Amino acid sequence: MIAKMKCSNCGAEMSNLNMSWGKKQLWIVIPIMLLGFLPMVRLFWFKGDATKDLVISEVQKRTNGSSLEIIGLLTNSGSHKFSSVTIEAEFFDAAGNFLDEESEYLRSDIGGGAKEHFKITMKAPPAQANSVDTKMVVKVTGGHSMPF
Repeated sequence: MIAKMKCSNCGAEMSNLNMSWGKKQLWIVIPIMLLGFLPMVRLFWFKGDATKDLVISEVQKRTNGSSLEIIGLLTNSGSHKFSSVTIEAEFFDAAGNFLDEESEYLRSDIGGGAKEHFKITMKAPPAQANSVDTKMVVKVTGGHSMPF
């Protein structure tokens, strides 16, 4: 069985059939493909760094019963929006030896230029945590940027 195609207008049998795209159609398809790849490019190459863009200031520590609370202000100095930000407080004695650490996960998103207060609570702090010689280092250890 041989399939035959006929012209719908004149009824003539067609021997050659070309199903390829012309150059004019490529001028339409290429920009659409590039727009489809743009979100992927932004996802991998133009994301912010939480450890550089998020700045911690106004850090204080206070006791609340048997627990120790570290409060402070987190400022987004970049233009990216961050979520799932993790803040960590480390304690060192006068000789520089590590004593303990505690981290807190922020549930709210932090937009570009925004400020957010945080509180880290240590239920059972080490005995030297409230000493004058104890050094406390508070830093941002992670966060995800919102590329879209």
